[in-house]
Amino acid sequence: MGEPKPRLKDQVAIVTGGGGGLGAGICRCLAEEGAHVVVSDVNLDLAEKVAAELRERGQEVLAIRTDVRSPEQCQTLVETTIREMGRIDILVCGAGVGGFDFRGDSPEPPMLETISEEDWDLIIDVNLKGVFLCNRAVAPHFKQQRHGKIINISSICGRKGVAWLAHSSASKAGVIVLTQSVALQLAPYNVNVNTVCPGLIWTPMWAKGAEVLSQTYESYKGMSPEEIFRTEVQQQIPLGRPQTPEAIGKLVVFLASSEAEEITGQAINVDGGAMFN
Repeated sequence: MGEPKPRLKDQVAIVTGGGGGLGAGICRCLAEEGAHVVVSDVNLDLAEKVAAELRERGQEVLAIRTDVRSPEQCQTLVETTIREMGRIDILVCGAGVGGFDFRGDSPEPPMLETISEEDWDLIIDVNLKGVFLCNRAVAPHFKQQRHGKIINISSICGRKGVAWLAHSSASKAGVIVLTQSVALQLAPYNVNVNTVCPGLIWTPMWAKGAEVLSQTYESYKGMSPEEIFRTEVQQQIPLGRPQTPEAIGKLVVFLASSEAEEITGQAINVDGGAMFN
């Protein structure tokens, strides 16, 4: 038997947040299955770095700077992709910010009394509004061609509220329900819309959170961010290991493939058993 046929051969996939650790892992998995990837990120340097890596695989790749808070930039992302690539088959909305971002030098976790309106608005705008704007921008194209796959990235903190991440939990829970609504709207056009909920992945976002936790909880004082992360993994993940960007990317590939043509409106956890449906 020969090599298995790539599941996404010559399909065109947009990945927002594609320059980050999780987004880059998703981009790699899509490219490995034959997709031509548009790496979209607010940080163009990071997007270009990932794009350069993927081009070495022989894939056609674009890097586009996109601030997903901007409806104009989301629309430009879609229009540029169609103009340069000829089509769009897959949209992965992975752009996001964490609850510990933009906290300055505050040693306190972002509790209800300490979350500023500015931080609340920023997280809702990127994590939830950004998904809405990108879904909205691609919907007419998918409806016209009568097929497409949308995969929105949420989180297990959208499954169950976290005491010190009210704004993040609210934004990620919103993504899950938004996905259900979009799935219902686009189902008559043969478009599948699903959500992936990652568990604990070591990223710069998590490292910043661990630093805050080390200053807040006595049990974590004196521990490095990596030690705190490993402790959280052991406490929260029944399988006892962290998740990886590639683990998320593999599910994204499945949902983007013809193998998942009967799956829509679902939120699927990739979390080592941290949450059960």
